Amino acid sequence: MKIALIGTGYWGSKLKIYLEENINFNLKYLCDSKTDLKEVWADDEVEAVVVATRNDSHYDLTRRALEAGKHVLVEKPLALKARQAEAVRMNARARGLKVVTEYVFTFSKALALAQKTVAEGDIGRLLGVDFSAKHLGRFGGGSVYWLLGSHWMSVLDMFMPLETLTFSRHDLVVYDGEVESGVIGFDGDGFAGQISVSLNHPEKEVQATLYGEKGTVTYSPSVNPSLRVVLYERPRWTIADKIPRKVTEFSLGESHNLRNTVEYFWDVLCGVKEDNLERSVKVTQLLDQLHG
Repeated sequence: MKIALIGTGYWGSKLKIYLEENINFNLKYLCDSKTDLKEVWADDEVEAVVVATRNDSHYDLTRRALEAGKHVLVEKPLALKARQAEAVRMNARARGLKVVTEYVFTFSKALALAQKTVAEGDIGRLLGVDFSAKHLGRFGGGSVYWLLGSHWMSVLDMFMPLETLTFSRHDLVVYDGEVESGVIGFDGDGFAGQISVSLNHPEKEVQATLYGEKGTVTYSPSVNPSLRVVLYERPRWTIADKIPRKVTEFSLGESHNLRNTVEYFWDVLCGVKEDNLERSVKVTQLLDQLHG
């Protein structure tokens, strides 16, 4: 399939590698800020477009691609306004086109296993979650909730439908009008959690912790093993090293989740898997409400 990649920056250069190595795609256009996109939109040979540009340009480029009759893989977030995300959904569904938003953690094999572990009841009823994404930098790119929080919102939807929860936000660091560190809290029907995100953290920290009645699952993509399932009892007043436990660890590579994303996009185009447009719309709606 002939495709076009729009965006040649840091993330676009990574996507280019995986698009070129995938035998199902033929990268016909590599577009930077100087490229006249009218040629891409008018080229009937191009069936899909990959968007890897600034957050505030995602909606417009996705809209134009759909109007040109092309499927879209777009870097998160899909849009910055709920009405824009809804417009994309209506447009794509009406035209029979697919839109996949690149929430890269949702394509992690380790998190897919964590989802299966929770769904099968291995850690009992899910009681709460604690998500964290913190590092230093990427200032000036907008709210940290869009930059980092949107990733974890999409992951949260894997374990607890977003529409069943109530959300709030607490800004920790606001500089020059932009939120650089903050916490998104949520709860609903015996379940609660938080998403802690920061652009001011000296060390990189990325982790998901899932708390159940019978145990805890931790996902840490930057270490090996990346997934740990710990089952334990709750004897009263017992120190940690005396608590009976069963630990299972999984060493699943997390360095090529973007490759998994590209492969998933192909499966969607082939009708093997569903796109994640509904999830993208939900994430955008909630973040738009939190910023309102």
